[in-house]
Amino acid sequence: MTKAKKLLLIGWDAADWQIIEPLIKEGKMPALKSLMEKGCSGNIATLNPPLSPMLWTSIATGKRAYDHGIHGFAEYNAQTEEIEPVKATSRKVKTFWNILNEAGLKTNIINWWPSHPAEKINGVCVSNFFHAGAPTFGEEWRLDESCIFPLEFFEELKKLRLHPAELTLAHVIPFIPEAEKLDPENDAVLKPLLKVLAHCSSIHNAVTHLMENTEWDVTAVYYEAIDHFSHLAMKYHPPQQEGIDDKDYHLYKGIVEAAYRFHDMMLDRLIQLAGDDCNLMLVSDHGFESGDLRIVNLPDTPASPALEHRKYGVFLATGPDFLINQKVYGNSLLDIAPSILHLFDLPIGDDMEGRVIPGLWKNDSSIGRIPSWELMAPTPGFVGGNHTHMSNELLNQLQDLGYIHLPDNEKQAQVEKELEYNLIQSLLDGNQFERAKSQAESYHSKYKDTRSQEILANIYLQMGAYDSLEGFVEQVDKECLNPGLQFIRSLKDLYTGEFERAIQNFKSLESNGVNSVQLYNQLGQALFLSGFYKEAIQYYEKSLNMNILNAFALTGKAQCLVELICYEEAVPLLEQSLELTFFQPNAHYLMALCLQSMKYEKEAVNALQLALSQAPKHLKAKRLLQEINGNTTEQNQEITIVSGLPRSGTSMMMQLLEAAGIEALTDEIRTSDSNNPKGYFEYEKVKQIGRDTSWVPEARGKVVKVVSPLLRYLPSEENYKIVCVKRPLTEVIVSQEVMKGKDKREVMKYFPFQLAMELQQEEERLGNWLKAQSNMEHIEIEYYDCLNNPDQVIKAIGDFLNITIDKESIKAIDSSLHRNKLGE
Repeated sequence: MTKAKKLLLIGWDAADWQIIEPLIKEGKMPALKSLMEKGCSGNIATLNPPLSPMLWTSIATGKRAYDHGIHGFAEYNAQTEEIEPVKATSRKVKTFWNILNEAGLKTNIINWWPSHPAEKINGVCVSNFFHAGAPTFGEEWRLDESCIFPLEFFEELKKLRLHPAELTLAHVIPFIPEAEKLDPENDAVLKPLLKVLAHCSSIHNAVTHLMENTEWDVTAVYYEAIDHFSHLAMKYHPPQQEGIDDKDYHLYKGIVEAAYRFHDMMLDRLIQLAGDDCNLMLVSDHGFESGDLRIVNLPDTPASPALEHRKYGVFLATGPDFLINQKVYGNSLLDIAPSILHLFDLPIGDDMEGRVIPGLWKNDSSIGRIPSWELMAPTPGFVGGNHTHMSNELLNQLQDLGYIHLPDNEKQAQVEKELEYNLIQSLLDGNQFERAKSQAESYHSKYKDTRSQEILANIYLQMGAYDSLEGFVEQVDKECLNPGLQFIRSLKDLYTGEFERAIQNFKSLESNGVNSVQLYNQLGQALFLSGFYKEAIQYYEKSLNMNILNAFALTGKAQCLVELICYEEAVPLLEQSLELTFFQPNAHYLMALCLQSMKYEKEAVNALQLALSQAPKHLKAKRLLQEINGNTTEQNQEITIVSGLPRSGTSMMMQLLEAAGIEALTDEIRTSDSNNPKGYFEYEKVKQIGRDTSWVPEARGKVVKVVSPLLRYLPSEENYKIVCVKRPLTEVIVSQEVMKGKDKREVMKYFPFQLAMELQQEEERLGNWLKAQSNMEHIEIEYYDCLNNPDQVIKAIGDFLNITIDKESIKAIDSSLHRNKLGE
């Protein structure tokens, strides 16, 4: 009997490969090293804005903040008229654990941010208020019942909390070797360090207890300590930065390393408890600057600690269902929830923006789809309770860290302002430009501050609304004294082909003291587009000196080298860039160009197929692929597809096209029956197209039936003409149900209207997708036109396929077989 799948999901907030990799090489993180050798690992891209409650909710849901409803750290409670840390009750959509619960799986969720109040799930939920509100040592440490579900675990988990005062010198010395010289009540680093360490230990106590003492299919635990230790002490991390006091550097330089090593020790215990038959994923929501881009003194602006975050976090997957010792590329936080659902053989919601991470799986099973999980069973409720004392503790901690700034006289206004700004950033990051513009215009009319100016100007830029951008800049900053607006205006010059003016303006910013990765990247691009390849390389190198993990600059430098015919030098740069961001069609094309020039034609074809899968209209990639393939007649032969929903008339259309002289690709495995007396005209391999497309070239110059849900799996290197047969959805559903053996009258009595709505939405999505595919042309043929106006139909199809269809072919349309009308 096959063992049931299990998963342990570990969240390490702000964990970063730049810190981890040197420690692994030095043998200081053996547990993580063992997992990397047995599984898949790589970078994972964060979302904007990189604020933890928003990001961890995106990890849990596969959706961005504008869909899931968590927009920041704090929110205003209209009932209590108080500011509170953001609550799980503000989340508008389902998490992966809600969906797994619907499938009958048991989940333990510990400390997820936000997860308070505790959710009434099938399993155990320990909220992120679990450790909050620690009083003076010796006083009663209350724990509200809203922190734990179910209550049967309340007393045992309550005892597992560790008070900061219970930590001894032995616990602290690995972090600060000379801690005995410091005052734990007054030292600005030691005092918060004790709180972070005690909180982290309490969470670890809770998760290990539940792993040992409950039945579970999935356990998910979130540790925020690496982020807090990093905000506290990354400025002291070696090498010593300019502006850091020698004494402070000597005292605190080991904190960040100790934090990672401590997490590795906890990881080792989690691995032991999970066992060899359990899959494990480890993920961070973003990275943390540890090199020259570290900030010694943060500006006094809301959420300024996010400036210390890096774009790329860590991802690792290991276990019986994952490949061994593989690198995975180009993934984002939105891909975690879909991948978890796929692990448990559950379909992915079409309203999830993320995808199933490729390159992980031992068994490459097809990915199931569903319109939305939100249409299924309702989301579980939450535990009630009074948690004011814990809310205040968490708010104070967020203020101490610098994530929120709440003047007493304007708390509500400040919180609402931040939530609105974060929402605009999320909309812009998700390319929801119209919604972002509307929100940003409203935001700017209220606040008229620098950041409202810059984000609105950036939205105009991204939308290509250049007249609006120019008018806005003239209105708010006539002398262009704001460097941010000047930079955006220079980008407009770049985008509209005014390269010389863009270069001049970018260099003016540089001469005025602006020296950022973004400036050097765009200046490099402007110089490249102007043909100054060697100077462009210099600016890309300036950018890479500031941030080596910079996909834009790596690809830009490689592109310059390609123009200078330095193909071998360009390849490693492209490899590094694609490892960071895999979705770069032009980088794949450049890689193919280099490989072809180096006589690696097979590898070049693979790179071109990747480029075209990401950008089907990439003309240069198409031409190069045709050139490599010799532009043969066979390669260019189109494939004719008959498509539509099952029972929409696709078999009838196959009969017509075969009668018209187009050879049908069929295998007759599925024979005719009472539902289709003239046969199904199917090719069995089509059903496996999600896993195997090797048969597709057999269809060149022929016609093959592919039902509409499978069209997205057709390989992009072929050219297709698709005849889509449309039939009223009500009839399609009734016909399908009758074919399953159900009585038509019962079907009509309990008609599945929700299914009809979902199919209609799917048809609309498919139509939009087909319009975007440069290698596909399609025509829609109405089922009843085939029955009532066959002459018109064969003319339309003949014109579409560039063939002459003899009127004798009409005999293939046998109207006597149409017996599933709703009234019959």
